[in-house]
Amino acid sequence: MDFSTFYDGQSFTTESVRVTKDDIFDFATRYDPQYFHVNEGKAMNSPYNGIIASGFHTISVVWAKFIGMDVLGKDCLGGVGAESIIWKEPVRPEDELTGHFTVKDKQPLSNNRGLLTIMISILNGSDREVCHATVKVVLKNQKEE
Repeated sequence: MDFSTFYDGQSFTTESVRVTKDDIFDFATRYDPQYFHVNEGKAMNSPYNGIIASGFHTISVVWAKFIGMDVLGKDCLGGVGAESIIWKEPVRPEDELTGHFTVKDKQPLSNNRGLLTIMISILNGSDREVCHATVKVVLKNQKEE
């Protein structure tokens, strides 16, 4: 989809993705090796009472599902930032996550590019929001080239 086809309020929902303990260990060992992500014994004595996923892992697995839907497609020129990322609840092993992506704003940048502001709400299997983020993505606008 090129920039011209998006509209404010447009929404997309990803398939659910299960986060396993192995997934949490693998991601955290490489990218966020805090003790409550990689050490079960120490994590039991943390405020979380067990292993939890990195917040960046939470965003990454849902973002991958969104990209797999090919909503942004070949017209995406990349992200330019995040206005906010709020981790509201921990993600635990075997949680099922679903991403809800909503176009919050659409601004032309030039004749052939536009900026989408996208709100992301990530829910667990109990329909509790575990993460909320707002990101900005630049897209081509082929209809005005």
